[in-house]
Amino acid sequence: MTIMYFYLGQGGRKAVLEGQKRMTTRVKAAVEAAGWTVEMRPAEERDLIPGRTGFHLVLNEEVPADHCLTLRRVGWEPFWRIERTNDRWDWEIADLAFDPSSQDLAKAARFVDHWRRQLFEGRPLTTGGGVFVPLQGKLTQRRHFQAASPIEMLRRVAARWPDRAVTATLHPAEVYSDAERDALAQMAHEIPNLRVQTEGSEAALRACDLVVTENSTMALKAYIAEKPVMLWARIDFHHIAASVPRLGQEAAFALVEAQLAPDYARYLLWYFRDHCLRSWDGAAEEAIRARLRALDWPI
Repeated sequence: MTIMYFYLGQGGRKAVLEGQKRMTTRVKAAVEAAGWTVEMRPAEERDLIPGRTGFHLVLNEEVPADHCLTLRRVGWEPFWRIERTNDRWDWEIADLAFDPSSQDLAKAARFVDHWRRQLFEGRPLTTGGGVFVPLQGKLTQRRHFQAASPIEMLRRVAARWPDRAVTATLHPAEVYSDAERDALAQMAHEIPNLRVQTEGSEAALRACDLVVTENSTMALKAYIAEKPVMLWARIDFHHIAASVPRLGQEAAFALVEAQLAPDYARYLLWYFRDHCLRSWDGAAEEAIRARLRALDWPI
């Protein structure tokens, strides 16, 4: 008997056992349909994985052993991926080349139109709002996948475009230290074109001319809105952005300033339809098994 241990929080386990319509439920059903046993375990038992036999799946967590994979939502429902690592910049898609000619333009346009209506709920998309910088966590630290710390990124952006309004927002799920908030407040005091606000990210995105971020999922929403993106960290959706880690700072700034419009629609269709699992898809369970086989699970 082959066992897959599935590590979820209490609410997540309850939802799966009740058969609620979500990706975790589809994964359990897909694995059981192949004749495996799925054992639901508390997320707190992840540290036990290296010493356990069988196969293991965690939800949006670091992968602690070779016989473990991670399930992670990509952008928004219904899109998900199963990967060997939770570090998105090391996912397979990050190293793939995007070929616009591989995607049907009419299908791509319909895809983007649908998600623009879903994500922005009919609210108008405008320009003239300057540069929008959605911040994430650890503002004063430069982590190994970043070209600069978030604070330094923000400082360089405001200095590069002193005549453009720069609006930075804090992530609602992050807990910021007093030191981080003080550093932001000091920057806003020193830099005339910089404004820092604790909310209003969606409105800022709809009105901005450009999105600059480390690797926030707001970049994917910017693609849906057909707004240019500058990235300061590695990530799996870098292909049509001005990526500082990939191009270097000066070349990335120059690319954004050239105002070249990438093929947003075809890219989004390639990224979401060709390289994601979809929880609402009638063929999701077979797609899940195919993905597990591709990652060397004998299912």
